[in-house]
Amino acid sequence: MRTYALRRLLLMVPVIIFVTIMVASLMRMVPGDPATLALGQQATEEDRQRFNEEYHLDESLPVQYLRWWSDVFRGNLGSSVVQRTDVTDELGERLPSTLELLILSMILTVIIGIPLGVISAVKQNSILDYVIRFTSIAGISVPSFWLGTLLLILPSIWWGYLPPLTKVSFFDDPLSNLQQYITPAFTLAVGGSAGIMRLTRSSVLEIMRNDYIRTARSKGLKERLVIVRHVLQNALIPVVTVLGLQFAGLVGGAVIIETIFNLQGVGLFFINSIFARDYPVIQGLVLFLTVVFLLINLLVDLSYGFLDPRIRYS
Repeated sequence: MRTYALRRLLLMVPVIIFVTIMVASLMRMVPGDPATLALGQQATEEDRQRFNEEYHLDESLPVQYLRWWSDVFRGNLGSSVVQRTDVTDELGERLPSTLELLILSMILTVIIGIPLGVISAVKQNSILDYVIRFTSIAGISVPSFWLGTLLLILPSIWWGYLPPLTKVSFFDDPLSNLQQYITPAFTLAVGGSAGIMRLTRSSVLEIMRNDYIRTARSKGLKERLVIVRHVLQNALIPVVTVLGLQFAGLVGGAVIIETIFNLQGVGLFFINSIFARDYPVIQGLVLFLTVVFLLINLLVDLSYGFLDPRIRYS
């Protein structure tokens, strides 16, 4: 396993280089001038030229790219040309908010998706099964931005309730912090839990048709033990794969949800930087998110060996 993990880590290097080159190139093809966006329309040509020289935006793209990597190797993801702050500092300030949103959303996804998927498989073709399947289809079909908008507006109209819109630390006020994050986390979790629900159901049904499950039942094991010890452990392998991909994909959904609920996280910082053509910020955030995505995929692959000891890495 150690050799496999090391090889996967080495393969991440060309992927990271390719992604950062593509982002750096494509962003500079988008219409818009960072100097004008940062200084305003009233800025003179001399002001814009001075600004470009200060942030090395007048240099060629390869030189800017290599200069950015030199900053990365020194532990700095770059400096914002619009907000005049370090990307590393901004990321450290905003990352806890996004991580809390993603972790809470993932917990809700697992709590909702896996148990309901197992129940739907065990109670196959029953009324409960049809209700769960209908709910999962509805959850997949509903756009998260529409659901988030409704969950923000309707409670304020019906009951006069709004979640806290200013940042509340969990350590200062856990209840207010939970009130702030539970609604956006649930909004993110709806689509993911619906997909996990359907995948768990089909995976459990497939495992339950195997001979060793019939053997376990013929030995007199209780149905609950058969499901937990023999069915669920083997059925979780494809579910864990999708959960890992969903966790990485939730970062994209967090951009919209953080905007709707005014959560000062990485997603909102990312979208504001795109609108401002803040190249160093975009490149730094893409690098960070790419590394996170690749590491999650690696952890998911390594988890197969714990779920099924028969799996070997070579």
